[in-house]
Parts: sequence; structure tokens; C-alpha cells
Amino acid sequence: MSTFTDKTDNYPTLSRPFGSMRSEYDVVIVGSGYGAGVAASRMARAGKSVAVLELGWERRSGSFPHTFSQCLRDVSISGSSLQNSFISKWVSSGDPTRLFQLVLGDGQHSFAAHGTKIQQFLLIGFIGLGGTSLINAGVFLKADERTLQMSPWPSEIRNEPSTLEEYYARAETMLQPSTYPDHSTPNKLEHLQKESRWLGEKEKFYRVPLTIFFHNGRNSTGVPMHASRQSGHECTGLNDGSKNSVATTYLADAWNWGAEIFCGCEVQFVEKMDGGGYTIHFAWHGSGRSVFGDQFKEQLFWVKAKEFCFLGAGALGTTGVLLRSKQHGLQMSPLVGRNLSGNGDLLIFGYNGGTNINGIAHESSRAPPGPTVTAVIDNRVVDPLKNPLSGYVIQDGCIPEMFNPIIQIMLTLQTIKSQVWCCLSNPRQEARKTIASLKSLLLGPYAHNGALQRTSTYLVMSHDSNEVTLTLKDNQLCLRGPAEGRSEHFKWIKKIFEELFARTGAMMGLSYFYARHQEEITVHLLGGANMSNDGTGGCGVTNHLGEVFSGSESGVYKGLVCCDASIIPTALGVNPLATISALSERSVNLLAERSGLSIDLETENQPLNAYSKPSVSWDYQEHQDRTKKAPQSIGWQFTETMHGHISTGSDIKSFALSEKVGKGSSCAMRMFLTIEICRREGKKLGESSSSGILTCPDLQYQGICTGTISCHALSKATLKIVDGTVDFFTPIEENAESSAILYKLKLLSVEGIQYRLNGHKVINSNISFSARKTWDATTTLNVNITRLDGTNIGAGALHISLLDFKKQMRTFRTTTDFQIGFILTLVGFLVSFMYHISLFFFRPFVHMRFPPTPTKLSDSKQPPPKQPPATSCNITASDGVQVHLDMYDAIPVQKTGKPEHNSNLPPVLLLPGVTGISAMHNLYSLPFLRCNMVEYFTQRGHRCYALTPRWGCDPAVAQRSTVFDCRLDVAAAIAYMREQERQKPYVIAHCQGSVALCMGLLDGTIQSSQLLGITANSVFMNQVFGYWNSLKGRTTLLVQIYELLAGNYFPIVSNAKSVLFQRLLDTLLRFYPVGHVRDVCTSTACRRTSFAFGLLWNHENLDKGLHDNVHQFFAGTHTKLMKQVVRIGTRGICMDNNSRPLLTAENLQRLQGLPILFVSGTDNQVFNPETTLKDYELLRRRFGEKLYRRFLVDGYGHLDPIVGKNAAEDVYWRIFGHLRWCIKEKENMKVKTNGI
Repeated sequence: MSTFTDKTDNYPTLSRPFGSMRSEYDVVIVGSGYGAGVAASRMARAGKSVAVLELGWERRSGSFPHTFSQCLRDVSISGSSLQNSFISKWVSSGDPTRLFQLVLGDGQHSFAAHGTKIQQFLLIGFIGLGGTSLINAGVFLKADERTLQMSPWPSEIRNEPSTLEEYYARAETMLQPSTYPDHSTPNKLEHLQKESRWLGEKEKFYRVPLTIFFHNGRNSTGVPMHASRQSGHECTGLNDGSKNSVATTYLADAWNWGAEIFCGCEVQFVEKMDGGGYTIHFAWHGSGRSVFGDQFKEQLFWVKAKEFCFLGAGALGTTGVLLRSKQHGLQMSPLVGRNLSGNGDLLIFGYNGGTNINGIAHESSRAPPGPTVTAVIDNRVVDPLKNPLSGYVIQDGCIPEMFNPIIQIMLTLQTIKSQVWCCLSNPRQEARKTIASLKSLLLGPYAHNGALQRTSTYLVMSHDSNEVTLTLKDNQLCLRGPAEGRSEHFKWIKKIFEELFARTGAMMGLSYFYARHQEEITVHLLGGANMSNDGTGGCGVTNHLGEVFSGSESGVYKGLVCCDASIIPTALGVNPLATISALSERSVNLLAERSGLSIDLETENQPLNAYSKPSVSWDYQEHQDRTKKAPQSIGWQFTETMHGHISTGSDIKSFALSEKVGKGSSCAMRMFLTIEICRREGKKLGESSSSGILTCPDLQYQGICTGTISCHALSKATLKIVDGTVDFFTPIEENAESSAILYKLKLLSVEGIQYRLNGHKVINSNISFSARKTWDATTTLNVNITRLDGTNIGAGALHISLLDFKKQMRTFRTTTDFQIGFILTLVGFLVSFMYHISLFFFRPFVHMRFPPTPTKLSDSKQPPPKQPPATSCNITASDGVQVHLDMYDAIPVQKTGKPEHNSNLPPVLLLPGVTGISAMHNLYSLPFLRCNMVEYFTQRGHRCYALTPRWGCDPAVAQRSTVFDCRLDVAAAIAYMREQERQKPYVIAHCQGSVALCMGLLDGTIQSSQLLGITANSVFMNQVFGYWNSLKGRTTLLVQIYELLAGNYFPIVSNAKSVLFQRLLDTLLRFYPVGHVRDVCTSTACRRTSFAFGLLWNHENLDKGLHDNVHQFFAGTHTKLMKQVVRIGTRGICMDNNSRPLLTAENLQRLQGLPILFVSGTDNQVFNPETTLKDYELLRRRFGEKLYRRFLVDGYGHLDPIVGKNAAEDVYWRIFGHLRWCIKEKENMKVKTNGI
């Protein structure tokens, strides 16, 4: 099958994803037109790493618009004009990436592209990869030697213009221009040939060389080309694959030799680096980033050029970059932006003549109009005695298909006055013209013998006065120049056409701007960074190589090179593409020789197609591997911006406080991210996550980040994100019942310093039924910045403002060509986002999360004990009941480099609260904690004993046991330890374990002299229930009702297959009252512990691992024990089994001399903190203050001082300190005793 029948763009995709841009290259090229393409190809062939930054997007054959409605959506008007202000006011879009660009000015207008030169007589500017070469006529004509010998040119060229021939030849080899074939002659070509005879210039007529293929074949780069269909669509882009553009020649060659090409990059300015090279600062037009207005142009990306920076963005683009660079401190010639030329362009129409021209672009197999330009009347001066400024050329043309309606109306209005006068002198001829005009208006522009079909189009190129100026006003380019249409030279050219049209019967039509204000429009803007004719910055901006002068003298910036139309110092009087290419070939070649580089011009490329890979690649395999590992994109991306403050160099833990400190020191940070939405693998549908979220692959997303962060405390320029992800709604291991949007960004500063930024937006139960809190949670990003080695740099918070959020919603864009299926993927993402938010907003109604069944629990991977007990034994209490005791050996303390163990350190006895029968883990040795209490004390040299009282051992015993009975278990444990240890034990007791210890001390079962000291958590002698417990505890009726309906056992573990009552109870417990919405959770085990004992913790103090495993350290409890706890709590003091008070004056005396530390969490909802305050005050007033301490733990509840994720840092240290104080106090007592 033929290679040239189907696909008209069968060559590789040249542009790379923006996120793959590296931070530095040997060579950076701005623009992608002829000059930039030459530099990219030659530098890549010289073995340099090359990056090409193009403002426009990659447009390929088959994708160009041709209808008026299509093109209108891709037109942008910028600049300002006093006489045409209504155009810029009502029509301007200001989007510099649109396909067609019109820049307004006073006296001169330009259809031009930032980064390219426009060489198309129909005044259509173009933005896209490959520059104007994609939409120009492709006329390859050399500048005549007389022009090159004019005084504005540098002596190196002026004195020997023939030296350019070598470089014209190189360009010709790449672009392969050829004339229109002789086997056919389009009407417009034949008409121009006749006119040349009428003008007496038959010998000056010839067919022009065009960079268009008229046969199928491969071009010089190896790209397959198709034969031209001769549609005349060159000025709006050929869709037939015949255009030998820069994209299919120089850029394809550069790509094959390893150049990396990036689109949507609008370079703002260039900065010289201290160590050599240049930093190029640019804005990236990705995913609607320009919606954010000024922020888009302020928060710039950057890339470094280590050796060369070539500016090839065209006369407008390159001059604009230089002007902005000058504003940013880059010293250069004062002539930047001066002495530009419009190349003497003049657009003329011969409207409604006597011959069918067929000069309107359209697809037609029967009568194609031919290429846009086919021939020329070349009146350039050859005679050395004549002034070269009098030379000009006339070329034929085609009216763009999209401009048909506009040009029809424009020419009708321009010529209607002359038609009225002509009716009086030649009514028959005017009648014919009127009928032809009506045909075009009524039957369309292609009507046979219609006025528009009889219209010929001409582009005249000549010489002008080079007086156009380009300046910056409010960072916008302002084009100013004389009204060239009023010059005598232009009037003389018009007179030639008037004589010509007198013979053809046509009426003269002009561009809108010329006809209305005598203002001319150009498509060949030249200059702005003119080459100097004396080698100094006093007479030009660049030297003969295009190197930018560093001032008014001869010094230049080595490696900063202009290589496009901006360096041409005067009008050429002909299409400039050949001369631009030759000058660029010359500059690059001479610079390479000066730098000792060898450009390989001999090696030919292998045939290229859409599936080819570069022959040379700097990181192609790495890019491919990264692409394969990347999650699957859903085809959408969006942009968000956040503002805030950070504090640097501090150890502040609170993000809010860090932001406040940063705000006080004006340490601002701004984040500007474009996020491509991708799917990431999740759980199967129906599985329940630990957050109570039903997950499926379609509901889990990840974002790939591209963007910048600005923070002057970290870098003088923006920090570039070199690798970044956003994980949407990821369960947080550090927090229970929370989800987060996690930002993980790797940053690089222009100074070369790398940072990591970790940020999170926490979504939890705090947002329940609160729109304000939901907004705060989803728009506040807490950030932490570190070096790569983990060194903390700063922290703070960033926010999305309401205005920026509105803009953000307008930035959703597809990453590829739109497909109808993309609507569904976007809806899926947005629904998923709202769904995850709703899971916390409507938290009480979310699906309940049951503990795993015993089978699943045994099959699942359970965390091993962090420190298994050295020995475990059953000890017998005085009433014959056996209870369980685990012993944990002390871990040797490293002091001298050798293991040491201090056997004189006292042991620690750990007494838990009621955790149910046969719980899998002891409260003090939970494997889910980063550091549990057993681990904490054994690491500090203390042997620990953990008791499991009778309420958690034999079910038969537990069924009839009470808290008062358990005092015997504590006494048995202390007796056992006294046999094993030489030191008195220190006791850490929690809740009912503390109450049991207190009962034993008060009734004399346990002697206070047997103990070193006590830490009592939450409760000891007195009891004051929290609010909800006090309501439940007013009577045991609630427990009795439960016994009536479900028996005398209350299980902590339930599941969906439990009996109906237990399932009903789980449903009711959704609405169990808690003091704060943060404590609303989905765990049935957690809810059941709250129902049985009261809310045990502040959920913010639990991590995910512990909260997910509540069922492993809480088990079922018999109701008899619960009723006794209720009765004691209601009475408010310790009582025995016969409800007799134990807290009497006589019993209290037994506590004298025993040091006690009381611990209470300020958020305790089981026992009010007043509980320990009563005990503390009672003992202090009875025995003095010396031996008693009280520690209120801010933000903690009932059990989290023991099992909280940060309990080691927040609580354990205080208990350990009390233990050390007790040891010291004991030693002091011995000294006093021995002294006595």
C-alpha cells in the first residue's frame, strides 16, 4: 500500500509534554520559525542538548480551520490604535496563542506572531509550532545584492554579499523549493503573465520557487510529503500534507537529533547568570492559566541555557523579549525596538474585472485555484547606477476562503462610489459589473462570473523608510510608525495599478486600514534588533552574527543570539524567508566554528513516520519509563492558585501559627499549579475502606502537577516543580476517620537548591453539616517545606480565595483533542469529588464500618507485638481467682557503648481499665502505636508488669466480678512483684484499674508502704461523670433494658450478620451524642465503647491504625460490672460490694506518705477533670502538698493519654518524671533516716 494516500501528517509528534522539560540545556531556542528552526537543527546536529520554546501549539496537516466560523474562534487582536480603537475595544481577545494574530498600531499594523515572522500576503499572522512557515505562501526568493550592499547592513555582509550564497544553498537543500509545474497554468498565474506584458515587463515575469511539494515523496528530513491539491489554502494552513514547512524540515530534523520541543511557552525576558549562560523566564499557556490574569504573567517558569540562547521569535517576539529583558536589568543598545520595516508591503485587489481569475481558495478537483502565490513580476533594481530603493515585486494571490464574506463587503463598499460615476460614462459595462456583484452576494463567492471570481489579488513588496518603532506600555507591545500609504513611493505604485486596471476593467480595492486612514498593514515586519553597520551598539542592537550588544560599545553577550527577522536592518523588497534562513545558517555556522563545535551536515535521517523514535535522545528512555509508570489520564486538567504565608527557620508545630508568624514577617508564598487528572488503582467495588468510604477504581484519582511556587525567602525567582502529585482523598495514617488531598512536590530554585513541599487539605468529621468549615477544609493547604535531606525549612498555610476559585472552575481543559467521552470522565471526577466531601458532610449517615469477622481477622496480617512479654503467668488472688500477668524485661540502656542494665531501677505495674473479656492486646502494649507505654518505660531501664484483672480473664469469673473484687487482683500482682523484685513497684493505673487500686488502699488490702508511687489517670477516689455519662448514670434502667432485650453481655464487636437487636443498636448509635463533631465516626466498635463507657478519646489524638483496631483491645463486657460502675459514679465515691462508702477519714489515713500524680485530659467526657481535682485538693489539705501533683493534658480525653498517637511526647514524659522524682525522694528519705 502506498505511503502517500491516507495520512497527511505521517511524521512524529514533535512537541513534548511540558512537564518533561528539564531545568537546563546547553542551548535554548525561543521561537520555531525559520531562524529558530535552523538553530535547533544545527545545534542538535552539533551534539548539544537543545530545548525549543514556542508560544503557539503544534498544528498539523489536517487540523487547520478554513471556514469563517472556525477561523473567527482562532483570531486574536492586540495592540492599540488611536484611529481604530473600536477594534481593539470590541474585538480584541488578547490570547497570544490563537492561530491568527493582528497587532494594531498607529500608522502601521502587523499580522504577526510572537516567536515567528508572518510571510503571507493575505495578512494572516500565525502562532504555532513551525511558525509562519505553516501558513505562508512559501516563496523562496533571495535578496538582491544591491539591497544587501545598502549602508544599514554590517560590513561583513555589505562588502561581500556573495558570502551568503553558501547559506542560501544550505537552506535550499533543507526546504527544497520548486516552481509551479509547467503542465498546468492557473487562471491567476496566466492573468499576471498577461499583465506583465501590458506593463512592458514580460522578461521580469517568472514562476517563483515554492516550499511546496507537487509530487508524493520524502523530503530532505525523511518526512513523507503529499502532492499539493492546489487549493490556495496556504494562508490558513494546508491540510493536504504538501507544505515543506519548518515543522517538517528543520524542526523534524532537530527532533530526530535529540532536540526537545515545548509548546505554549511565552518567553518574557532573559537574564544573564553570574557563572555564565542565561536564564529564560517564560509563561506557560497550559490549561487556562491565563484566566488568572496578571498572576499568569507574574509567576513565571524558567529554564537555563548553559551555552547559547537563540532568540528566533520574529521581529515582534524577539524585540519584545529584548525590551522586557532590558527592563529587568539586561543592559543593551538604546536602539532596541527602533528602525523596524514593514518590508514595503502593499495589498491591492483588482475587483470585478473582465476575466475569471478563480482566485479564491477552495478545494476543487475540477478547477483548483492553484497555490496562493505562483509567479512574480520582479522589478528589483539590478543596475548599479539606479537606487535600489525604487525596486519592487508584484505577486499574485488567493483570497482566503474564510475571508470571503468580509472581502466581498469591503470591496463593494470601497468601489460603490466609483461604480456610480462609471454608470454615467459606460452603462453597459457597469451593468455587467453590477450583475456580477449581485451574483457573488446572492449565489456566493464561487458563483461563475461573479464579482469575487473576477477579482485578482496582489501583494507588493518594496522599500520603506524603516521608521516603525516598537515600545512597551504596561508590558504590552506598542507598534508606531508613519502612515506608509501616504508616501510618494506608495502613491507611485498605486498609479501603476490604476493604469493596469484601466486595461483589465477592474476597480482598485485596498485593505480596510489603508482605505479608511491611509494606514498600511504588513505581514513582513523586519528589524527591532537590527544588525549594526559599524560593529557597535551605537548603530544597532546586534553584531553581524546576531549577538546582542551589552551597551553602546562593541561588547556583546556571548551566546545570546538573535536569529530571525528582527536582525534584518532594512526592507528586503521581497519575501524574506530565504534570507532569514540564510542569515541564521550563517550565524549558527560561524558561532559553532568559534566555539569549536562540529555540525554534522552529512548524516541523513532514516525515513520518519508517526511511530518513529529520535535517533539521538538525552532522556527518551527515561521519559518512556516515566510515561509507562504514570497513572492513566482521564483527559482533563485544571489550574489552581493559592496564596498564603510561611514561617522559616522555626520549629513551630502549628500550621496556623506558622502562617501567622509568616504573615507578620511578610513571608508570602504563592502556588500556581496545573493539575492533570489521572485515575489510580483502588479497591474493588463493595470493599469498605478504613474511612468508611465505598471505593472503586473510578472513584480514586491522582493529579500530576506542573507549575511554580514563588517565595522570596526560598529563592529570588520562582521555584519550579520538577516532580509533583496530588492524591485526592487519601486516608491519613496519622489521623483517625480523616481523608486528605495530599500535595507532594519536589521543587528546584534558580539557585540550584532543591526542596520538598508536602501539603495536605484535611477533610474530616469537623465539616459535618457546616458549609463554612467545608469551604475552609477544601481551600486551605497546610504546607511543610524541607530540604531533600529532611532539614526543616518552613511551614505555613495557603488558601484559595473565592475569586480565584471562580476562575479555577473556568480552567478545566482537555489534554488532547476533545472527544464526547471526555464529558463522562469529567462528570465522573466531579461526582467523585463531591461524593467524598459528602461522606464527611453527612457523616452520621455514612455506611457503618464493622470490625472484620474472626475468619477475616485471622487471615489478615496482624501487626506483631512491638515487644513480646519475656514471661507470662497466672497469679492467684486471695479469693482463689486466677488472673493474668505479663512481664516485659527492661531494654539495656546504652551509656558507654556497651549494654548496661540497672537492676536497682524500680519495676512498673500497669493497671488497665475495663477492656472486656479476652481482648487481644493489653492497653499498655498496643502494637499499633508508634511508641506504647511498655516500650517507653522498658527503653528507660524499667521492667514492666501488665495485669489483666479478672474482668478480662475467665468469662465465668468475669460474669460475677466487680471493681471491688479486682482490688484483690492488684494486691496479688504487687505481692508477686515483691517476690521477684528488690524495689517497690511504681503503679500506673487507668480508669477502673485506678479505682480498684484505690479501693485496695482504702480498705487496707494493699499497704501504701508497698508502693513507690502512683499515677492515676482520670479517676481515683472521687468520681464526677462527664455530662452524657451523668445523664445515663442517673439510673441503671438503661442497663436493665438492655439485659431484658439482649442478655447480660454487651459485645464490642458486631457485624452485619449480628442479631436484629444488635444491628438496630448499631443504627441508633450513629446518633450517640458527642461533645464535638470531630468525634462523629463510622466505626461500630468505637461507637459501642462510647455507649458502654462514654466517649473515650479526642479522635484527633488517634491515628488510623489504632482507630481501625479498637476491636482488638476492647471486647465484650458483662452488665453486672457496668451496673456497679454506674452506681459508684452516681454516688461519686468508691464503694464496696455492699454499697458502703470506702472514702472515710480512717481509710484515707492509709494513703499518707504515698506520692500520687493525677492525670486528666481537658476533653475527658467519661470522668470530668473535676474528678482528679477533688482528690488532689483532698489529699493536699489532709497531708500537705509535697507528695501530690496534678497534670491536665490539653486537648486529650479519657483513654488517649495512654493510647494517643503523641502520648509519648505529651503525657509519658510527665509520668516518667514523676517516677524519677519518687526514686529521688526515696533516696532522700534513706539519707535522712541513716542520718538520724
